[in-house]
This record gives sequence, structure tokens and C-alpha cells, in this order.
Amino acid sequence: MTATLFVGIDVSQSDHVVCTMTDDGAERGHQTVPNDQVGIDRLIAWLVTQLDGFDHVAVGLESTSVYHWPLFETLSQTKELERWNPQWFVLNPSIVQGFRKTFVDRAKSDRTDAALIADAVRFGRLRPSPPPDPRYTALRIVTRHRFHLAKTVGIEKSRALNELFCLWGGYRAAAKDDDQPFFSDVFGKASQHVLTQYTPDRIATTPLAQIAEEIAQIGGPTLKAPDNISQTLQKLAEKAFRLRPKESQARQLSLVMHLDTIRMLESQIRQIEKAIARDLQAIPQTVTSISGIGPVFGAGMVAEIGPVGRFRSDDALAKYAGLTWRAHQSGHFDAEDRPLTRSGNAYLRYYLIEAADRVRVRNPEFEAFYVQKYSGATRHPHKRALVLTARKLTGVIYGLLTRGQLYDGRRFGA
Repeated sequence: MTATLFVGIDVSQSDHVVCTMTDDGAERGHQTVPNDQVGIDRLIAWLVTQLDGFDHVAVGLESTSVYHWPLFETLSQTKELERWNPQWFVLNPSIVQGFRKTFVDRAKSDRTDAALIADAVRFGRLRPSPPPDPRYTALRIVTRHRFHLAKTVGIEKSRALNELFCLWGGYRAAAKDDDQPFFSDVFGKASQHVLTQYTPDRIATTPLAQIAEEIAQIGGPTLKAPDNISQTLQKLAEKAFRLRPKESQARQLSLVMHLDTIRMLESQIRQIEKAIARDLQAIPQTVTSISGIGPVFGAGMVAEIGPVGRFRSDDALAKYAGLTWRAHQSGHFDAEDRPLTRSGNAYLRYYLIEAADRVRVRNPEFEAFYVQKYSGATRHPHKRALVLTARKLTGVIYGLLTRGQLYDGRRFGA
């Protein structure tokens, strides 16, 4: 009969509290080490002494922001533990909290939490976590960084538009009006030049020819009718709100700084997209063979999924992404309204839903599926149909990555 030593590690920013446990649930030893490389080396040396007389080791640690990651990477690569065929379990905090509820009046401390994690691993019914693959880790870092940069750009644009309304009134509405010549993009180069160099008062007193010449140089050959645009700008300046000078100056400064920030962030996005394209080439994948999924969304999904072999089915992958609907049934009652679980990987769920919105436009099989679900919905038809399309896309992506095939709508569209 083989004996397994169960190890629970409570992770924090400052230190790791460790508990070892035998097959019968008896706590064998405790240790506390700092959360740095020296502390991890001490932990490994101590674990080797604890493993005397055991055949296997199962190590569980709670996923705690980024504080568990260096420990997990180091432990999974250490040669000293290989002879015990280690298994690694990175536990979602919700699993640990759910398991805690099975104990009545259990005290909470770092030491008892470490024992709780070891006990959760000992009870079983948990899937081991594969050791980190540096290819996916590197890709995940850059794709998540781009994700947050893009979110920040959206926030900055929203704030800039607020200042723009107070200063110019109908400027944004004019950009959306196809019946009059104006900038197609409020945040385009020519438009930003006007907003940073001119106020409504200055526009009103500047010759139209000078304005037209400037925006023509900035906008280039793609800018149509600069003379007419300059006329529209003067009309907007006449209709602009008349704010007090101090407030107007403050809002103009705020708008200019928002625009500077947007340009800087967009420059960083372009830089990191080069890194994403480079890191994606190191991973065999066929996700981008689906029309509508480019390198950014494709890289994001590949990075978050990781090695697809760790998922038993597309249902498991959908659950990991939080694209499942929890049943609510009791006796003869079975609820028809089943909300999305949203308990999985939020990044992967975002990429899948956004990709589904693009794929449905470019692929007839996904478009037909979307229309069918849209017409059958009684509430929130677009959201419901889009999430269901994302769930279908999840199955297609799982099939592509598992078989290493290019997308063929005739095969995967059914």
C-alpha cells in the first residue's frame, strides 16, 4: 500500500504557512517561511525531511493574486521532489471557502487554513493542476497587459468626452452625423490636433483657410473636404457653451491631458501587440483559422486555455470560462430562468464572447445559430443569443485545438 503525504500551503504576500498531513488526516508538521526565494528553498528542504517513509506527495495551495505563482513555478520545477511523483493543486479560493463550511466552529488562522487546504486535497475530487508552461505564461502576461491597457483607454476616452461636451457641446454629435462634413473619429489625428490647439473662442477668431490647411496636413489624403470641416468647426464654436474663464481653462487642460494619455496608451498597445504576435508563434494553434478571430483575441484565448489536454471535454472548458447555466430544480419544480454562472476565468469568458460577436458576422453557420437563438429569446435577446453563440464557439475551439485542424464550417458548423 502506498502512502501519500498531503501538503497545504496558506499563501500571503509576506510568508507561506505550511501544514503536512497523513492519509488518516493527522497533522504531521508545520512550518512558516518568508515569501521569497530563500524561504522557498527552506520550504523545499523541510518538505524532503517530512517525506521520509512516504511514496507520493500531493501539494495544495490557494490561488492568491500573484503571491502563489513564484512558489508554484519553483516547486513544480524542483528536482528534489521528483522521486515522490508530486501532484499540484492550485485551488480557487471559493473551493477552500466552501470546504471550510463543512466544519462547525472551526477557528481561522494561517495555520488552520494550511491544514484546511491539505485536508481538501486529501478528500480528493480535485483535478491536479499541470505545471506551468513558460510559453503560455509569457503569452498570458502580455495579453492580459493589453486587455487592461484597452480598458484604460476606454475609461480615458469616456472622461475626455465628458470634458468635450462641456467645452464644445455638439462636437461628438457632429462626428456621428453623416449629413455634414466632419471628422469621422473624435479621437483621430486631425480631430485631436483641433482639440489640443484650439478652444471654441480661438476657432471663432481664426481664419477658415488656416484651419483647413492645418487639418489637411494632419489628416492627410484620407481627410475629405477640409474646407467644409473648418466651417463646421466655426458653427460648433458659435454654439459652444459660454463657461467662466477659470472653468473653461481647467476643462481644456483636463481634455488635453486625457488626449495625451490616450495617445500614450495606444502607442503601448501597438508595442505589446508585437510581443503578442511573437509569443503566439511559439504555440501551435488553429484558433485564428476561424474568420473573425484575429491574433489579439486568438492569443488571448490560447493563453487563457493553456494546454488543451487538461480539459476532458468542451463542457469542462466552458465551465472553466464560466459559460454554463446552473440548474435550479426541486421536486416537480424546474426553473426556466437559469443565470450564467460567471464563476470561471473572466478573461477567457471576455475573449470568447467578444470573438463570438465578430465570428457571427463573418461565418454563415454562426450567424444562423445566433439568429435562431435571438428569435427564440423572450428577454435580453442579443445578450442571450451572443452568450449561446460563445458557448458554441467554445466547442469549436476545443475541437480545433484538440485535433490540430483548421476551421471548416462544413464540419464544425453543424
